[in-house]
Amino acid sequence: MMPEFYLFDDYPRFIGFRFPASYLQLVRDGLPDIEPWGWLAPYKRNSIFWADTLKEQFPNRELVPFAKDGGSDDVACFDGADTSGDPRVLYIHSFCSPGFESRGVAKNFTEWLEQIEKIAKEFKATENE
Repeated sequence: MMPEFYLFDDYPRFIGFRFPASYLQLVRDGLPDIEPWGWLAPYKRNSIFWADTLKEQFPNRELVPFAKDGGSDDVACFDGADTSGDPRVLYIHSFCSPGFESRGVAKNFTEWLEQIEKIAKEFKATENE
């Protein structure tokens, strides 16, 4: 049986946002281990917490969170203002003053996943030393 995943289907602020097909396919096929990052989709409460928290902290931004760095306050978010179906991924540092939250950007989910898989590989290599 496939586990349940939360994709903000009942979250009114993200009505009209289209997740990238590559992300949806990964959710269907099984989310890989990206430690030290973790996926939010398996956890509805965490997904909503981060969506609400980021909106409260950065009210002028449309941020659709989908992954969280376990070692920092960084959250990976889709650019919720982009309705193209292939939005940029924004690295957002939460709990800081507005204007200081941007930690980088990936042109899309595929590029972000490549970056995170390298980080996860390096993390696992140092963890096993």
